[in-house]
Amino acid sequence: MIINEIIKITENVENVVVFFGGRFQPMHQGHRDVYKHLVSKFGASNVFIATTFSQKATKMHAAGNYSNDPFTFDEKKSIMSTMFGIPADKIVNSNPYRSEPSTVGRDNNNTRLVLVFGAKDAGRLGGSDKVQPLPNNMDEMKPAAEMIYYYEAPLMQGGMSASDFRATMASNATPEAKQEEFAKFFGKFDEKIFKFIEDRLT
Repeated sequence: MIINEIIKITENVENVVVFFGGRFQPMHQGHRDVYKHLVSKFGASNVFIATTFSQKATKMHAAGNYSNDPFTFDEKKSIMSTMFGIPADKIVNSNPYRSEPSTVGRDNNNTRLVLVFGAKDAGRLGGSDKVQPLPNNMDEMKPAAEMIYYYEAPLMQGGMSASDFRATMASNATPEAKQEEFAKFFGKFDEKIFKFIEDRLT
């Protein structure tokens, strides 16, 4: 069942925007489960996925090099929506570290901001008077113009690896082995997405 059919909001959180940031090359079930967790905590209308495609990666693609960032923003967005049912308008082309409420048309002066990353990346956000961990009591939060809050994404699905998935898809493994890995990574099989990813990585 796709995400927008099973999401249930468990908290009524107003005037907050949450950006779940990452490379998502590509998104896997663990990322999907983090997104669902955030939706349940902050509300479906407030949670966005922030990812982008750098100028460096664009130049590499133009030269036929897909080794580091094989999928463009639009391709990542298509994979997320097709495989996990994430609404397209909740996936924004934005630097995860620089996203703010105005990125999605909200006012920085009266909207609270939460940036969400995995453990490794969340640690890079600390050490500033303007950047603080998400407080237990969200009523204490200040607007984005005054403070940025970060929240460490919980580890889901045992810490799946997009790098390992790409390595298998790019290898000389049998078609059956690749299809099995694809289904394990995404939780289901889609012939069109499978063929697209295989072609891109081989």
